[in-house]
Amino acid sequence: MVISTTVIGCTSAVIALGGFLFTRYREYKMDSSVLYKRISDLEAEQRLLKQQIDSMSKDQVHFEAELKSVQNRLLDIDVKLSRILTLLEVKNEKH
Repeated sequence: MVISTTVIGCTSAVIALGGFLFTRYREYKMDSSVLYKRISDLEAEQRLLKQQIDSMSKDQVHFEAELKSVQNRLLDIDVKLSRILTLLEVKNEKH
């Protein structure tokens, strides 16, 4: 009777331990699959953001070139306006 109680106790302990380990394994597998999916999503998002940054960098270079062109045109206009004002002043001084 003592032996059968001990066997029953050991068997129930082994079954409980097996259930506990199986539960931990199942949780680990679910957690790892969720983490792998999340990592995959983050990597995809990172690639998309890198493409957007590259595109924005190219646009920035283009805009800087356009800005330089506009600045040069404004400088030309400023020089021409200065010449016109000078001519008008000279004309006014003669009259």
